[in-house]
Amino acid sequence: MSADSKLMGRAHALQQKSVREHQAGTARRREALCQKKPRLLELDYQIRARFLAALRQMAPGAMDRAEEDIRALQEEQAAILRDLGVEAGDYAGRPLCPLCKDTGLWEDAPCECVWERYRALQAKELSSLLNLEGQNFDCFDPELYSGAHDPGLGGSPRQQIELIYEICVNFSRRFGPDSENLVFSGPPGTGKTFMSSCVAGAVNERGFSVVYDTAVRQLQKMEALHFGRGDGDTETDILRIRRCDLLIIDDLGVEFLSPFAHTALMDIINTRLIERRPMLVSTNLAAPELRERYKGPLASRLLGQFLWLDFRGEDLRQRKM
Repeated sequence: MSADSKLMGRAHALQQKSVREHQAGTARRREALCQKKPRLLELDYQIRARFLAALRQMAPGAMDRAEEDIRALQEEQAAILRDLGVEAGDYAGRPLCPLCKDTGLWEDAPCECVWERYRALQAKELSSLLNLEGQNFDCFDPELYSGAHDPGLGGSPRQQIELIYEICVNFSRRFGPDSENLVFSGPPGTGKTFMSSCVAGAVNERGFSVVYDTAVRQLQKMEALHFGRGDGDTETDILRIRRCDLLIIDDLGVEFLSPFAHTALMDIINTRLIERRPMLVSTNLAAPELRERYKGPLASRLLGQFLWLDFRGEDLRQRKM
């Protein structure tokens, strides 16, 4: 599982901001308690002074004797706090995250408290392009599709979408480097974006990095960087496209297919295939149309190394109007 470095950096920053706010709140509460009971502050100073004195002595048994004195001072402090209805741990300040003690790291890796913020940031970013709340597997309704037999499918559009649903649910649950690459092919309004959103949300919830964007916008970023019109953010976005766990390319086939665009698409798709980084491609093109448009190695990879899922039926957007 690879994290998006841009989002992970923001997640760490948010975690540290929360820690600072938590520590500031603890300090304010401690100050208010010391104003009520000045003896608490005196005991703080005495505990600290006794510990430092033992360190300076460097004599046998000095630290043991200091621990006995400190324990007695702490017991007095705890008694005062009990009278105030406050636990000693709340006065001293409990860490916001008990696992990493607010360092943000656990066993030399980001702690779960950081991963939680990371997943939230990624979901927010995906939600700016996809309706993750309204488009998830729980919202799937096969009744929107016709149950009439379609000779081209060998069944009905409803049976076809139910099969696609099962494949996508299993893809999301078992997602990893060995996952298949998927192509969603079909006319506009047949549910491709809905199912892409379902997959993106489910894979994101499992902590994998997901990048979703149209083919047009992804190619625009690559072109800007290639011809020197990009900036640091553009370079970061390209790295995310190359290295994310799941890349979703929407609306393949509507981009202006210049020689550069063809080469750039080939580079991204071929590199990710070699590095075993799964992709989901959505297109309005049928397989013969795609073969004619892209030709050569690019068409060969899209047709031969992706599982094609054909979306059929009426335009659902028109039916909902």
